[in-house]
Amino acid sequence: MMAHGRMRRGLTGEDRPQGSKLRILRRAAGLFRPYRWHFAGLVLLIAVTATLSLLPALLIAAIVEAVAPPEGGGLPPGTTGEVTRIFVIMAGLYLASGLLGVLLGYVNQLVGQSVMYDVRAALHRHLQRLPVRFYTATRTGEIMSRIVTDVNTVQQAVTGTFTEFLTNFITLVVALGLMFAIEWRLALLAMVVLPLWVYPTLRVGDAQRRLQGLWQEEAAQMSAHLEETLSVSGSMLVKTFGRQDYESRRFLHSNAQLRKLSIQRMMAGRWFNMATELFGFLSVAIVYWLGGMLVLGGDIRLSEVVAFAALSNRVFTPFRQIARINTTVLTSLALFERIFEYLDLPVEVDERPDATALDRPRGGLTFEDVRFSYGRNSAPAIDGVSFDVPAGQMVALVGPSGAGKTTVTYLLQRYYDPQAGRVLLDGHDLRGLTLDSISRAVGTVMQETYLFHTTLLDNIRYGRLEATDDEVMEAALAAGLGSLLERLPDGLETTVGERGYRLSGGEKQRVAIARAILKDPPVLILDEATSSLDSRLEREIRDSTAQLAKGRTTVVIAHRLSTVVAADLILVFDRGHIVERGRHGELLAQDGLYAALYHERFSHDEAAAAANGATNGAHARRGAGRLDPSA
Repeated sequence: MMAHGRMRRGLTGEDRPQGSKLRILRRAAGLFRPYRWHFAGLVLLIAVTATLSLLPALLIAAIVEAVAPPEGGGLPPGTTGEVTRIFVIMAGLYLASGLLGVLLGYVNQLVGQSVMYDVRAALHRHLQRLPVRFYTATRTGEIMSRIVTDVNTVQQAVTGTFTEFLTNFITLVVALGLMFAIEWRLALLAMVVLPLWVYPTLRVGDAQRRLQGLWQEEAAQMSAHLEETLSVSGSMLVKTFGRQDYESRRFLHSNAQLRKLSIQRMMAGRWFNMATELFGFLSVAIVYWLGGMLVLGGDIRLSEVVAFAALSNRVFTPFRQIARINTTVLTSLALFERIFEYLDLPVEVDERPDATALDRPRGGLTFEDVRFSYGRNSAPAIDGVSFDVPAGQMVALVGPSGAGKTTVTYLLQRYYDPQAGRVLLDGHDLRGLTLDSISRAVGTVMQETYLFHTTLLDNIRYGRLEATDDEVMEAALAAGLGSLLERLPDGLETTVGERGYRLSGGEKQRVAIARAILKDPPVLILDEATSSLDSRLEREIRDSTAQLAKGRTTVVIAHRLSTVVAADLILVFDRGHIVERGRHGELLAQDGLYAALYHERFSHDEAAAAANGATNGAHARRGAGRLDPSA
């Protein structure tokens, strides 16, 4: 199945559209719009907390002023009571700042976690609406990596980095304001020096953003590899072909790439961070040096130098943090790009705003000159297909592999929309019906039965979630699961294992039949591939499906002669076209493709049935001989 070219490139990470940082940042900021009042409160709390944390610097200056001896000598002008009062005020400011910090943390988590909740919900909702072609072109591990790992990493940036950035920014602004109030010349010098660090900060951020994107891509590849090889099916395949060493080497290569990218990501900007810290330490020393010179010149007081030095440390420390945070913010943009890439994937099959809910479908099906291909440049899977199935009748789809039979069933369930023509249910174009009403109207029993890693009860109830336990049991018994339930220690409460690996192929098919019985749809799609089952089990499955098909419009991908003979209409597909149609006898008389398929496949059913009948007769005769007293 060929996937759309643009989607395939996007999913493999090639040619990913690199949006501008400003555009991505604006879109990320838009996620906070529903919580703007919470966000406003968060900003207010940050401003108050940052201001309270800076005021002690001024109180330190007051203590120095109180205890410093006058120029002419003598006792300090302050008193012990005055110093104690200043200390109490400082302690009160620190306490208030700490209590507000607790409230700030709560509001921050509330906003951040709510935004991430919305992102996860939007991602999951959008992924549910994407076409089947998306899942055929994308590995499950990569999808899991984006919806779990990427979102969790962004969550850390939103709940931690973003608040830290605001805190440091407001602290920087307030501290600079106080510094200008104390000594404008020293403050102006600080304002001139600080912008010199903006350009290298942006360069480091761009480098880390690129490395973060590469790291996430490699992590997604590793996740996909693990999901494939450590699942039940994958691990069995690896053991069957003895590929443990091969898979270990593949994993080690991916693991080594992650290690390399992690080291590069951590070391990017390390020299810049060291220079930033050194600059912060030197800045305080420079303040004391220049401040000391101004004190000696009689331009400012010693207390003002002490206060200015304390504030300068509170300026350059937040600046160093902002420099680092900026690289983290730019790095998180790579994750937002990956998330937005999935959210921007087109929804090919969508519900119209004026869609009609079909309340009581009868099950009449019509294809009107339908054409469909899986990719823009690929050959049509079906082309010019037209047929009509009245409600309650059975149509059998026959043809070689790849002829278009499965595509017909996909279009009936509206996994895809045709590029031309119409698919009708009771005279209604499927594109004009609600997706829920289509789902309720159509049930499927395919040869590949997927079961969840939960109980047998929950797997059957998936057919109708509101069904009672008694209704689930009735459906299970009707599908022939009675003997299985007797053997299972917990009955319907037995966990079936990943993909139902605790059940046999026939038992899984019976679960699928039970689901369909519980759903009770007017249209039933069946794939009869039971060649892997023994003849007795196949006959039992056939009887169950025959009971299920009674009174329903049934579309069967036919593999058995009994089904073909019983069908009201047989459609013979070849290379996407219906080349023959009619009943069994009519098509045999035409001596065309159907006749060839009959002699190649279906005639074996007659021979097998005859052989089974002879074997059963012999067993019966031998049994009768043993039971006959005269023998």
